[in-house]
Amino acid sequence: MAQLNANLPYINCFIRNKYIFGPEDKGLTEGYIFGVKSMINRPMHFHFQASFGAVFWMMPISAFCHKEEYDPISDDEQRRLSVLQTWDCQDNDIAVTTFGFLQHRRVDVFCRDRKWRSGKYICTIDDYEGDLNELNIGYANDQDSKCYHLLELDDGNFAIPPNNLLRWHNPDFIVPYPMDKPPKVKIFNNPMTSEDVDRSFGNSPYFFYNHYPEQDANTDKKIPSKKGLSEIEKDCFENDREYPSA
Repeated sequence: MAQLNANLPYINCFIRNKYIFGPEDKGLTEGYIFGVKSMINRPMHFHFQASFGAVFWMMPISAFCHKEEYDPISDDEQRRLSVLQTWDCQDNDIAVTTFGFLQHRRVDVFCRDRKWRSGKYICTIDDYEGDLNELNIGYANDQDSKCYHLLELDDGNFAIPPNNLLRWHNPDFIVPYPMDKPPKVKIFNNPMTSEDVDRSFGNSPYFFYNHYPEQDANTDKKIPSKKGLSEIEKDCFENDREYPSA
């Protein structure tokens, strides 16, 4: 089912007052981020409930911080947003997952301003083509599509970068690559299918097909002449013949 909005793990944080009271207000209002919305070719939008009871809909990630002493990054809000979210949304449908393997892990992100910032993982937001009955105008199902890892940065901000800008830490087995010399990993973009190798697999009248190699070896492989479907099925069962493929 298509999903325009999704729940998030509740995140206690602040919204910057310039987003709710006007650009001259430099203060912060405490509350909770509780949801997220994806709209193609727009920034990811977040939903926030303020401590005075109002709910604010569709706020960019740049509207929030998780501590009062945060890095403003830039006076230009567009510039600030581009550092914290690298790419706009690729479709109108999203799913949110907190991967247990990544939960609470430390991670570094290489931002658009070519600076490394560090933080910890919260969850992953992934957009996708949600309804096959609708015209697909997005590109979230492309081989090189991006997901968005929601991170709490040490500088007080939140960020949602894609996979290929991150350097993860796990003391159990990871030796992080040097920040100034990442490995030259290439993108695998060759679409594959698991069914395009053996066209005869499963062409059998038996429920447990491909379990009778000794019978298959002695089976007359001649394809029956075209008959009505019921006659073909009867012929296969009575003569232990392989069922013809479509």
